[in-house]
Amino acid sequence: MAFTRDQVRDEVIAILTPHVQSGIELTESSHLVADLGIDSLGVMEVVADLEDKFKLTIPDDALRDVNVVGDVVTAITTRLAKDGRLEG
Repeated sequence: MAFTRDQVRDEVIAILTPHVQSGIELTESSHLVADLGIDSLGVMEVVADLEDKFKLTIPDDALRDVNVVGDVVTAITTRLAKDGRLEG
């Protein structure tokens, strides 16, 4: 299955939403820890959900430069593009 960047963004936000404290706005510029309060356990749960949704493996070193939601979207779209599963 191929995805567009917008679909990836929407899916990432949907996966992150249950891990975010209520009343917090979730945008591509939201910091995962500082703004959303996602702890290390939450990050591991999110990674597992993302891997399942997009049928890919996210190496630990790919998480080093992930600070905001948009970084997550970019990391996934980059992997999907390498696999030929990104449209547009």
